[in-house]
Amino acid sequence: MNGNVVKVTLWGITVGYLSWDKTNWRTETSIFQFDRDYLSSGLDISPLMMPLDSKVVQSGLDIRGGNPKNEFRGLPPVFADSLPDHWGNSLFRSWAKEHRVSMKDVSPVDFLSFIGKRGMGALEFLPAAIEGEDDSFDVDVSRLYEFAKSVLERRDEVEFSNDRELLWQDLIKLGTSPGGKRPKALIAINPSENSVKSGQTLLPPGYEYFVLKYDNENDLYPYARIEHAYSRMCKDAGITIPYTELRPFEKATHFLIKRFDRKDGDKIHMQSLRAMTGGAGSYEDAFDVLLKMRMDYADKEQLFRRMVFNVVAGNIDDHDKNISFLMDKDGGWTLAPAYDVVYSIDPDTLYSRKGQSMSVNGKNQEITIADFLAVARTYSVNRPERIIENVMDVVAKTDSYLRDDGVNEAAIKVMMSELNEKRPD
Repeated sequence: MNGNVVKVTLWGITVGYLSWDKTNWRTETSIFQFDRDYLSSGLDISPLMMPLDSKVVQSGLDIRGGNPKNEFRGLPPVFADSLPDHWGNSLFRSWAKEHRVSMKDVSPVDFLSFIGKRGMGALEFLPAAIEGEDDSFDVDVSRLYEFAKSVLERRDEVEFSNDRELLWQDLIKLGTSPGGKRPKALIAINPSENSVKSGQTLLPPGYEYFVLKYDNENDLYPYARIEHAYSRMCKDAGITIPYTELRPFEKATHFLIKRFDRKDGDKIHMQSLRAMTGGAGSYEDAFDVLLKMRMDYADKEQLFRRMVFNVVAGNIDDHDKNISFLMDKDGGWTLAPAYDVVYSIDPDTLYSRKGQSMSVNGKNQEITIADFLAVARTYSVNRPERIIENVMDVVAKTDSYLRDDGVNEAAIKVMMSELNEKRPD
């Protein structure tokens, strides 16, 4: 798979060409060059890291991706955003092992070629490695869920059959492009026909695109139900979050969240805070992006609400890939809706003993209302006290939201004890 060259496109426009340089094993990395015709498009896919008006880009020089051992795996951050996280990587490694493909032979550029048109956002990487990836197919959610569990738990021996191979192909297509640690799939649902298809391709009118997060009902903490309860809390706290639901498929109930990178059959360009900045560690870093990109005040208030909610409601997994921005076809940027907002569960460590991934006023732990207000003053957030009070009032009723979504009382007891212990003063 070495030596692959990928054409990067956006809405059918050639952005440039990406390759992997292995001429020196000590310094191997990616090389990207913008297409000359793209430079006048006004579509700045990476406005802070690779701005179109920069001297390097305008001169036509190669853009090298950096150390392959860093978090961007030797790719420019804008493209590394399309790589899968823990679940997608685990899935691909399992598939590669069963198919006797050495991971040493697969470069990050090869992986993007494998993702092809199936990534989140609007960037596409051609050629794609899987034939027929543009073809839609029906999805048996329950069957794939059981297969995904067997992959994760390694309970079954490797036995190949045509049926198993088809399951692998479907699971790989559905599950390698979304990020995060939990098993998930990209699907499309037609409510009027009650049909479920792969959400990797653009389908006829009537289909809505979702990320499906698989159920884990047998665990103490049922993630799907907890995340749905938290999505409802977000809405009541004034936080913009996509439509969500709990949907049963035979014996399991999964969490669905509508994709905001798809609208009326079009793809929307999306970049995480990590990709936009090259790495961010504080909410102030996110506010700075809003200012640099001249986004509306409404985005600023949304970010403030989200910051307060994450701290108060126990979402410590609020890292820089869980905040994103969207670019429209005119090149304008906005803050993306909230996602992956859920109580952070670590069986080995109590939430109250861990800190936020993103700092607030220089602090990752023991964050107070005074710290919220300090951020509000710095970035001119109006009436922050009212926002804080609104969020805290909602979070105070967390147990009711959890109970309404069928979370067991044992989990609720532990969560409420933790939230009350860490409630900011």
